[in-house]
Amino acid sequence: MKVLAAVFLLAVFYIGSATVPEVAGIVGDIDYQAYKKAAVISAVRQTDGAYHDMLGFEGFSLRNKGFYIDLNGLMARTMGRRYMNEIVKLDNGHLTDLIEEEDTGLAAAQVTKLSRKQGENGKAFLFLLAPMQIPKYEGILPPGYSDYSNRNLDEMAAALGENGVEYLDLREEMRKDNMAYADAFFVTDHHWTPETGFWAYKKIIESLAQAGTIGPVDPMYTDIGSFDVEVLEGFFLGSSGKRTGIYYAGVDDFAIISPRFETDILVEIPERAISRQGGFSEVTYDERLIKLDYFPENPYDAYGFGRNGFKHCENPGAPVDLKVLAIGDSFSRIPFAFLPLVFTECGQMDMRAYTGDFQAYYSEYDPDVLVMLANPSQLTEVTIAYDYFKDLVSPGL
Repeated sequence: MKVLAAVFLLAVFYIGSATVPEVAGIVGDIDYQAYKKAAVISAVRQTDGAYHDMLGFEGFSLRNKGFYIDLNGLMARTMGRRYMNEIVKLDNGHLTDLIEEEDTGLAAAQVTKLSRKQGENGKAFLFLLAPMQIPKYEGILPPGYSDYSNRNLDEMAAALGENGVEYLDLREEMRKDNMAYADAFFVTDHHWTPETGFWAYKKIIESLAQAGTIGPVDPMYTDIGSFDVEVLEGFFLGSSGKRTGIYYAGVDDFAIISPRFETDILVEIPERAISRQGGFSEVTYDERLIKLDYFPENPYDAYGFGRNGFKHCENPGAPVDLKVLAIGDSFSRIPFAFLPLVFTECGQMDMRAYTGDFQAYYSEYDPDVLVMLANPSQLTEVTIAYDYFKDLVSPGL
C-alpha cells in the first residue's frame, strides 16, 4: 500500500507540476524548482525500500539528486513531453539546449586581428566553425521552438570571408561527407562524439595540406583504421542528460580512441602540475574520469584533461616539424588531442581559463601555424572574443 500510495502521489504531483510554467528564479516567496524537488522527495521518503527496488534504482540513495532527476525524466518521457528543465528533445531523439540570436561582430573582429598578425609574420592561420546538434539543412526542432546556432555561424562565416580570414565550415564538410547529425553527436550531450572529433582532427590536417601549409602526411596518422576504438556501451550521460535523467532519452556509448603505432609524447599542463611523457594513451587521457558514474563524472573531459588555460605538447618523432598554436573551446578538446601525433610542438589554449599574457606568449612562441575552433555557443564569449592584441584594436574591422 505504501508503494501504491507513493506512486499515486508522485503521479498526481507530476501531472500538476507539468501544468505550471517553469519560470526561472522565485515565484512569489517560493523557489519553484526547489519546491518541486522537495515535494517529490518528501513523497518518496514516505515509502519503504520496495518502491526503490521496484523501479530498479539499486545503488542509488533516495536522497540522491540523480534519483529525482531520473524519476522526473521517466515521467516526462511517458507523457511525451518535449521540454524538460530547459532541455528540448529534437525529432531525432537527441537532447539540446537552444542558442539565442547573438551579435558575432566582436568575435569576428578579434579573430581577424589574430589572423592578420599571423599573416604579417608570414605564418598560417585556420579557423574552424564547429556545428552543434541542429542541422543547417534539416528541421528537427519541435513546433514552437527556435534555435539560432546556424544563424550565428552563418554570420560569423560571412564576416570572416569578408575580412579574408581562412576558415573551414565543418557543417559543409559534414554535408559533403554525408554525415548524419544523429550519428555525429551524443544523444544526451551537445558535443560531438569522439569519433566525430577525430574526423574534425582529420579535416584540420587535410585543410592545412591542401593549403600548402604542410606537406602530405602519411594517412596512418589520420586514418581511423590505424587506431583502436574502444566503445564503452551505455557509459556516458551528457550535460543535457544530467538535467533530464537516464530514462528520458537513454544514455550514450563513449569511445576511447588510441593509435596502434608507437608514440612518445610529452604533455605539460602547468596550472595543474601535470607533466607526463609516454605513449599517446598515457599522456592524453585523464583515466580518473573514465568510469561509469552518470551524474558526478564527465568522461568527455577525460580527453586532454578537460578545460585548461594552457597545455604544451612535444613529439620529436612527429612527421611535421612545425610549431602549432591551437585555440579552442570544449569542442576542440578531442580534435586537438590528436594534433601532437602530427606536429613536433603544439601549444593549446582555452581562453576561458587562460590567465597569462597572451601577447607576450605569442611573440615568444612564434607559432608556424595557428588553428582556432569554436562552436556557436561560444561566438560571443571570451573563448573567441578575446582581446588578443590590444595594440591592434581597429574600429574599422
